[in-house]
This record gives sequence, structure tokens and C-alpha cells, in this order.
Amino acid sequence: MKRNNVYGALMILALALIVSVPMTQAQARTVAYVPFAFSLDQKSMPAGTYEISSQGNKALVVRNLDTRQARLVIESMHVEASQASDAPHAKLVFCKYGDQYFLAQIWDGQNRTGIAFPESKREKELQMASSNASQPEVVVIAMK
Repeated sequence: MKRNNVYGALMILALALIVSVPMTQAQARTVAYVPFAFSLDQKSMPAGTYEISSQGNKALVVRNLDTRQARLVIESMHVEASQASDAPHAKLVFCKYGDQYFLAQIWDGQNRTGIAFPESKREKELQMASSNASQPEVVVIAMK
């Protein structure tokens, strides 16, 4: 009988730890107002107030607080700040081609690394068609 109580207590403790770890990691949240529509992972996101929150070690949720539209993004590439001035400010970095914006990087402001998103097929097409094929216009939005 005591053995069942010990196992039961251990199961409850393990369950509490499993539930509390993601909740603790999800506390890293930043908010930014993006005044234009943009593409993220080949999906269109409308202008609005966005919340960026981490979901574990390898995933982020980008949520429009106005429309409740959200995208789960799996971190694929990390970039490191080249100078001390490049980080640790929380920011969103967009590449602009004409009137179209693409989310290129997210910096959480916690360390000197950020997350970079690979260019989408549409972004590559616009880059090739652009008269200024060398570099897109870079737009940075600070997060709180």
C-alpha cells in the first residue's frame, strides 16, 4: 500500500514539473507594433500589435494581438551580433522589396544571438526582379 502512495506522489511531482517547465519558458514575451502587413514563413500577416513568445528551446509563437492570428515558428538559423551595438535590443528586422515586407530576424534582447528566417520563394523572386538587386531595404522595429 505504501509503495502505491510513493509511486502516486512521484507521478504527481513529475507531472507538476512537466507542466511548469513550458510555463516558465513561455514567460519570455515581447511586444511590438508592426504598421504594415508582412510575410512570415510564406504566410501573410496583417499589420497590428504582435507578441513574440518562446515555446521551449526551439519554437516561437508570433501572435497578432488584434486578430488573434498566430504562427508557430521553429527556429532554424541563429545569427550572432557582429558588434556590441547590434544587441541586446529586442527588435524585429524586416526586408522590404517595393511595398512588400518579409520578417527576416527576431532578436529577443536577452543575449547576442537572434533568429534568422531563410528567404522565401516569393522574396527571392522579388529580389531578382528588383532594380536594386544588391540589397533590400532593411526596416527595424523595436520591441518592448
